[in-house]
Amino acid sequence: MGAAMALRIRDVMAKEPITLKPTATLREAAITLADESVGGCPVVDDLGRIIGMLSEVDILEALKTQHKELRMLMPPEITFGISFVEIIKEREALAAFKEVENRLVQDIMTKEIHSVGPDESVERAIRLMVQHKIHRIPVVQGNRLVGIVTRGDVLRGFFRQVGQPKYQGVL
Repeated sequence: MGAAMALRIRDVMAKEPITLKPTATLREAAITLADESVGGCPVVDDLGRIIGMLSEVDILEALKTQHKELRMLMPPEITFGISFVEIIKEREALAAFKEVENRLVQDIMTKEIHSVGPDESVERAIRLMVQHKIHRIPVVQGNRLVGIVTRGDVLRGFFRQVGQPKYQGVL
C-alpha cells in the first residue's frame, strides 16, 4: 500500500462537488443526481457546512419503505453489498415515487458523516470506504466542504501514480 500512502486526498478529490439543500424535494434531488451523473452528494446548509449525505440508495430505500409490494428476484444476486434485487412494475414504481417525491432531503439523508481533510492520506479514505461501506466521502477543511472523493477517484489516482515511471528515460 506504499504508493497509496504517498497520495493525499487533494491529489484525487473532485473540487466543487454537486450539493443539495436539506429543503430540496426528493424529486429535485433525483433529477439533480441523474443530470449530474452522480450516485450521491453532500447536503449542505446555507453556510456551506455539510449536514448529511444523500445517495440514490437513500431515495430507493424511501421508495421501498413507502411501497411495500416489492418482490424479490431469486436467486439472490450480490452486488456492492446489496444481497437481493428488487423489482417493481412500472406502474407501481410511478405510484411509489408519487408518494415520496415531495418529501424533503433532510428527512431521508444519512446524517452520520464520515469526512476527510484534503491533506490526509488516501489510505484513510480507503479505510473509511471499506469500514462503512460507502462510495463517496466529503472533503472538509475547517467547517467548509472543499471537495469529494469517490472510490473511482481513489482507484484512478492510485493507478495513475503506479503507472508513472520511477526513472525518466529508462524505457
